[in-house]
Amino acid sequence: MPKSQQRLLNYATSIAKCPTETTVYGSCVSAQAERIKQDDCNAEFKKLIDCVTKNLKKNLKRANRLLTFFKYNYKFVAPYRVLVDGTFCNAALQEKLNLAEQIPKYLTEETHLMTTKCVLHELEKFGPLLYGALVIAKQFEIAECTHSTPKPASDCLAHLARRAASGKTKFLIATQDDELTEKLRKIVGTPIMYIKFKTVLLDNVSISEATKAGCSKDEAEMKKLKELKKEILASSTVPQLKKKKKKKGGVNPLSCKKKVMKASLETVRTGERTATGKRKRTKKKVDGEGEE
Repeated sequence: MPKSQQRLLNYATSIAKCPTETTVYGSCVSAQAERIKQDDCNAEFKKLIDCVTKNLKKNLKRANRLLTFFKYNYKFVAPYRVLVDGTFCNAALQEKLNLAEQIPKYLTEETHLMTTKCVLHELEKFGPLLYGALVIAKQFEIAECTHSTPKPASDCLAHLARRAASGKTKFLIATQDDELTEKLRKIVGTPIMYIKFKTVLLDNVSISEATKAGCSKDEAEMKKLKELKKEILASSTVPQLKKKKKKKGGVNPLSCKKKVMKASLETVRTGERTATGKRKRTKKKVDGEGEE
């Protein structure tokens, strides 16, 4: 796929949120048709790009806000592990998305795309119908699901999400399956990803009531620890250091000295004249008087 088309697909979500600017730019181009020249619709195009850029920044802020919540409350750290199912791979194929490029770019961190043997087995059962999705899924790492007998992909991913909730290894689940999404929303601390408007997004509803409840328990424990710490500090007999008082200073001896006035020179006129007829002027020394 040419780079220009790939860039256009990346901006598809934001373009969909700028219908007015898109219509105005399209009308300008279609009105001139074959006789259009460079920079003819430059003003309309600039407005469209500004709108698209603004919406792209909003999407990135939204992703950062959701990831920050899971980072601080459920210890998600990079590199992120994203578990992908067959429905997600099929949606990426239909929308012509390169998941290996789009997901790390969206999460702004190093990412490992993963799947399970159960997901691959389910895709193989569908045969030619989901062959393209199977090819995409085989490119990713295999996460151990400990299922000797293959289970449905939704059950497998839900099982790994439950294990991740209480374990050190954390997973983001990428799926288009509505039933699986509802299951995952009931599991504490499980971020969900999906594809919409030709782009990858984090599910805002993935911060479910169960996830918020798990977070509030930790906050309650922290409050109890803080209160206990205050009680211990209040009951302890730790000697407090007294602040030293500053001594009052006396009068500055330099301020008690008498002022000494310097002698000044005063110009005095005399009756004598010079050879040219000008009067002579002499300077007389005058002593200054000091005050206490």
